[in-house]
Amino acid sequence: MLEIKHVSKSFFGFLALDDVSMRVEKGSFHALVGPNGAGKTTLFNVVVGRYPPDGGEVRLEERRTSGLATYRVVRMGLGISFQRSQAFLSMSVLENVMLAVLAHQGRSRALMRSFSAESEAKTTAYELIGWVGLADKTETPTAALPLGDLKRVDIAMALAGKPKLLLLDEPLAGLSRSERVSMVNFIEGLLRGLGITLLFTEHDTDAVLRLADRITVLHQGRVLAEGGPDEIKNDARVIEAFLGEEYAEG
Repeated sequence: MLEIKHVSKSFFGFLALDDVSMRVEKGSFHALVGPNGAGKTTLFNVVVGRYPPDGGEVRLEERRTSGLATYRVVRMGLGISFQRSQAFLSMSVLENVMLAVLAHQGRSRALMRSFSAESEAKTTAYELIGWVGLADKTETPTAALPLGDLKRVDIAMALAGKPKLLLLDEPLAGLSRSERVSMVNFIEGLLRGLGITLLFTEHDTDAVLRLADRITVLHQGRVLAEGGPDEIKNDARVIEAFLGEEYAEG
C-alpha cells in the first residue's frame, strides 16, 4: 500500500531523516514509533505531502506521491487525522463531518449554501458519525465534546474521503487510561471492519504492541529496527533506545 524508499530530510543543516525505507502492507496496522526527536513527525509530514523529501521517494499503491501537495495525496487515497484536532469548534459534529464530505467531493461552493440543502452530504455524514459511535451527538458543538469524542470526530472527517490508507498521529495523546483502552478498542473494531490500512504514531507502548501487526522503530532519524510486536519488544537495541527494561524478557 505504501512504500518509503531511502527518504532523507534536513532542516538548516540538521539531518532529521537519514535514508529511511519502510513498507506498509495492504490491510495491515503499522506503527511508527521511537523516542522524542527520532524523526517520526518529519516522516509523517513527508508522507502526507507537507514536506518534500531531499532524497528518496514515497509511493502509494505504486504511484509516486513525494513532492505532491497534501490535497493531491489525499485524492489518491490517503486519509489523515492529526494529533491536534482539525474540527471547527464552533460547529456541530454533523456540520464538521458534512464539511469534510463536501470538501472531499470538490464541492467547495456548497459550503456557502445552507447545510440543510445538502441532503446527500448529510446522509453520508450521518453514516460516518454512526461508524465512530457519536450518533447521539450529531447536533452537539464540538467545543463541548470530551477529548476522546473529539478524536472520533476527526477520524470521521478523515474517513469522509473513503481512504485506502489512514494515518493517525498519536490518537491516544491526552487521554486517560480508561479512555485509551476505549479508543484502542474503537480503532481496532472500526478500521479492521472497514478493511482500511493504518499507519500510526503513538507513545503508548502497550497500545502499540496490541494494535500493530508490524512496527518500525526510528532512532536519530534512521530505522533502528522493524518487525512484529514480539520481535520488537525483545530487541535489545529497541529496549535500550526506546522501550526500557520493563519489556525485556524475564
